[in-house]
Amino acid sequence: MRAGKFAGVELLVNNWFIGLIAFFALCGLVSKVLLVFSAVLWHELAHMLMAMGLGYKVRQIELLPFGAVARVERLADAGATSEIMIAAAGPLASFGLAALCYTEWNEVSNWQDVFKFYGEVNLMLALFNLLPALPLDGGRILRAVLSLRRDYRSATAIVVMISYGITGLLVILAGISYWLHRTVNLTLLVAAAFLLLTARTENTLAGFRTMRILAHKKAQLLARGIMPAQHLTAMENAALHDIVRLFGAEEYNIVHIVDQNFKLCGALTETEVWEGLLKKGINSKINEFL
Repeated sequence: MRAGKFAGVELLVNNWFIGLIAFFALCGLVSKVLLVFSAVLWHELAHMLMAMGLGYKVRQIELLPFGAVARVERLADAGATSEIMIAAAGPLASFGLAALCYTEWNEVSNWQDVFKFYGEVNLMLALFNLLPALPLDGGRILRAVLSLRRDYRSATAIVVMISYGITGLLVILAGISYWLHRTVNLTLLVAAAFLLLTARTENTLAGFRTMRILAHKKAQLLARGIMPAQHLTAMENAALHDIVRLFGAEEYNIVHIVDQNFKLCGALTETEVWEGLLKKGINSKINEFL
């Protein structure tokens, strides 16, 4: 259901979310549920405002039964620095709101329970999202840091393996909780299932990201006639996999090839490099393309 617009961004309320609110209202817990989802919305708004500040267009924010999602155009194509800034904005905003709640908790006696609960919600939201697992903020930050030293796909694969490890740990914790208290911790099990499914999806999508980024760059260059470029210099016997991992996501890449005497042998555009990769493979030498 469409709930309106905020700063040009469409706000949607999922039908399941409406049903959940109605259910908890019947149980007398609607106030706490609304506090939880306002904390989630605040977290997502921080992502949205950072993305908008970096020049990305935010289309929608949708409230879901177990959180919220901001739909940002070309977010998957962001460079490492932009991805870190956007991902970190959410946990930082949640930590800030938690700190404010704990400050007010000691000042306003009539609202101590509310501020304490709201502070705990925001603190747990920030800490959970900082787990180094995809698609959480911590996983995106870790992948962006790793992609500074290696290609995006291998960086994603590493974080996906860590995500599987965290998933296993959550299941073990749920098992320990059942063994000690004879209760099933649905929160841990749902979180584990969520991370397992979404991490697998992230791993699949990573393989298509490079071609999608290149297509966007070419369209942008055709439309504007000019765009920022990154120039790289490579020895003629340099391996292709060492070159493509240095390609930036936010500028068009030009590779200059020099021989052992540092004389220019030629230059290749990013498009030519990727086309050559498809024909000769990732372990080929750059001089094979001249």
